[in-house]
Amino acid sequence: MKRNHLFSLLILAAMLLINSTETLAARHAVVLQYQHISDRTPPSKSATEEELLQHLDYLKNHGFTVWPLEKIVERVKNKQSIPDKTVAITFDHAYISVYDNALKHLSDRKLPFTVFVAAAPILKAHPLYMNWKQLRNIQKAGGTIGSMGITSSNFAKALPGESTEERRLRITKEIDLNQKALKKYLGVAPKLFAYQAGQADEIARKVIKSKGLVAFGLHQGPVSRYTSMSYQPRFTATGTASNINNLSVKLTSLPLPVRRVKAQPTILSADNKRPQAQIELLSGSYQLSGLRCQNADGLPVSTYISEEEGKRPTFTIQSKLGENVGPIEYTCTAPHDKSTRFYWFSHSWILPDQKGSW
Repeated sequence: MKRNHLFSLLILAAMLLINSTETLAARHAVVLQYQHISDRTPPSKSATEEELLQHLDYLKNHGFTVWPLEKIVERVKNKQSIPDKTVAITFDHAYISVYDNALKHLSDRKLPFTVFVAAAPILKAHPLYMNWKQLRNIQKAGGTIGSMGITSSNFAKALPGESTEERRLRITKEIDLNQKALKKYLGVAPKLFAYQAGQADEIARKVIKSKGLVAFGLHQGPVSRYTSMSYQPRFTATGTASNINNLSVKLTSLPLPVRRVKAQPTILSADNKRPQAQIELLSGSYQLSGLRCQNADGLPVSTYISEEEGKRPTFTIQSKLGENVGPIEYTCTAPHDKSTRFYWFSHSWILPDQKGSW
């Protein structure tokens, strides 16, 4: 009798562990972002063909599943399961090096991928970009087309003297014109969108949401139900981030279960040198005591943790900024309490100069 009782407890414990693991891993995926695939383009925006092959081999040899990005988005939207260690591959700008150096490898391996396209340079037949025929070949090879602003302008930046309403209308026009071009030449009006340089403020995100689009930045973390459909994260896989030892940790990342973020607007005032964000969490298998946050340079960010009885756990990130203007990203990781994997969360701001530029 005791033996049967013990056996029942062991089965129950195993089921709880399996269910816990599935809960953590069932509804998220990692999205990789590439630009150039070449050793002759700007290194910070490039992965070489050899590095891409190394990444693809790693995915194959370590049990990863590569899904179309649109399939991942639909599963997250509908709260449906996604296999653990699921990855999507994306390329921004439709550079010709992707066609020349990446397509054959993706096609041979029958891997889905997404190319985000801004139509203006293609309409001008710019030699650095694919042409429409090549993009149609991308579609035939299993690639899907995503959208950008037609000129690939930075939606977070206002033009000189531009009002908020004028910027909203300009962003809307950029999106609409690009969609029309993609429909005309490629037969698609994509629901997936990528922000130029990964930058978007509240105005841009509201336009994206009103259009029913799902948009991606370049802040770090997995796509999940805890992240916004108008500003989903991706992991850059170019430049120093192309190192496989660096990338392998990100590929197994888990989404920190964020309930709410309280922070200053994305575009900071020029004199705000200590931006702050307070993050409220849902319960999970993270070790909050092991939470570590850093800036884009890898320097630690001050983190204040609060775990009061009867309240949801929260932490606050705040650190003094340097003199450089431009994008700011604070990335936080916390260890899983039963494995070597880490939960990820990142928050972004943009610090302009006194003239509002960066």
